Amino acid sequence: MTYSIVQATDLTSMGVTLTPPSYVQGVDDTNIDLLARLIMQWQAKRARNKLKTDYWDGKHKLDHIGFSIPPALRKLEEVVGWPAKAVQAHAERCMFDGFVAKNDSDDPYGIQRTLVDNRFDIELPMAITSTMVHSCAFIAVTPGDIAAGEPEVLVMTKSAQWASGLWNWRTRALDAAFAVNDVDDYGRPVEMTLYTTDRTIRLRNTAAGWRLIDERSHGLNRVPVEPLVYRPTLDRPFGSSVISRAVMSITDDAVRTVLRSETSAEFYSAPQYLLLGADPDSFKDDDGKPIPVWEFIVGRINMLSKDEDGDVPKLEQISQQSVQPHIEQMRELACRFAGETNVPVSSLGVVTDNPSSAEAMHAAEKDLVIDCAAATRVFGAALRRVGQDIVMMRSDGPNEMDDELATLTARWRNPALPSVIDAGDAMVKLIDAFPWLADTTVALEEVGFTDEQITRLLAEKRRNQAMGSLDQLLNPKEVPDAQQGGPRQAGGGAEPDGGTRTDGSGQTVGQPQGAGGSDTA
Repeated sequence: MTYSIVQATDLTSMGVTLTPPSYVQGVDDTNIDLLARLIMQWQAKRARNKLKTDYWDGKHKLDHIGFSIPPALRKLEEVVGWPAKAVQAHAERCMFDGFVAKNDSDDPYGIQRTLVDNRFDIELPMAITSTMVHSCAFIAVTPGDIAAGEPEVLVMTKSAQWASGLWNWRTRALDAAFAVNDVDDYGRPVEMTLYTTDRTIRLRNTAAGWRLIDERSHGLNRVPVEPLVYRPTLDRPFGSSVISRAVMSITDDAVRTVLRSETSAEFYSAPQYLLLGADPDSFKDDDGKPIPVWEFIVGRINMLSKDEDGDVPKLEQISQQSVQPHIEQMRELACRFAGETNVPVSSLGVVTDNPSSAEAMHAAEKDLVIDCAAATRVFGAALRRVGQDIVMMRSDGPNEMDDELATLTARWRNPALPSVIDAGDAMVKLIDAFPWLADTTVALEEVGFTDEQITRLLAEKRRNQAMGSLDQLLNPKEVPDAQQGGPRQAGGGAEPDGGTRTDGSGQTVGQPQGAGGSDTA
């Protein structure tokens, strides 16, 4: 008997498990034991991560549909995209805006070039989305292979579906990490990387078993992998998923409601009639075969003869059930879902007759904004260590953590996403109270300008100032002299009559301080 080959993206679909290698030439037993622990932990979490992914993709099928669904409609696939909506609502408000430091707020240590080389502006949002789905993701920083076209420092994001880590409760960091780099056509891992406190080890599965293909020292004295965690707790350092058990249960209820609604619509589109006193021969053709009911319904001219008693057949229509109860149930489920995820009900497709005001919309998003602000604080702690790893791993960076590098901080945009007008009005009021804020980049950030826009604005400002200074030097203008009442050249130090004068502070103007006498005004 032959079986067709199925392309698999996850081993759980085929019931295949990965056996940790017991021996790899060139790898010591300590690292082999670490790898075995990581693989066992990864496999223990795979089924749950696969379930959350199915809910996010809308591919999860109900186990118990219900007796109210006819057998003919039980294979109908209905999808409720609320889990994906909740994930995206959180992820899209967590917007990374670069690194800042205490003494250098404009691209400290030149990290931006490394981030650009690694397409970090695209990779990080995907990692945050994966974090919202699986509760955590991983960011690995390793030396790159320049000869192969890689950046000097390689920054890789890993999903929890294909990576794992061992948490150390004392150091609040990872003891080791592991990631699957490549799989075969059956979804089985063929290449993986082990990250330890002193080196990275790459292994590949061959016909002769697993073998070492690359080993490099990173010199960080810590695991170069940081977990990106959503809602961590003391008992769950790897956090929790947006797609919680409550979210799954509510989504299942919503799918059942949609199925019931579709079933009601099928019956509603085919009205039910009750025909009393009809001759059975009226529903047969000339050959005596029964006429299909659907042909009888859509037929333009149908004839019914009287019964044997001569009575005319009587037609009665059975009243149809309304879909309104199902709509009300969906509305109630949407409110429950909004309460669990902090996503506004209006974002779930529940529309009211009267549109919400701006204040009502802000109030509905308040819990979501607070949730995302708390998430960015946790993400920022992980990204700070990622930035420090990048700097220390570069050839021109420090070999160890110094005081200035310790002040490195991740900057995030406001998760409330205020409009430029609202943010501008608030900043104008602050500048009135603190005028020196107008000369800082923080004011531009709070207004809502991106890092690229701030860079361009400041460059334009410096260019215009330079052009103005050059024009003033080439074309000096005459300004009135408040003391003598006559004109003098701008920038001139002597009075027209060759004498000297004093300014308002008593400082002699017109000759160097301490030279000769002074003429007091």
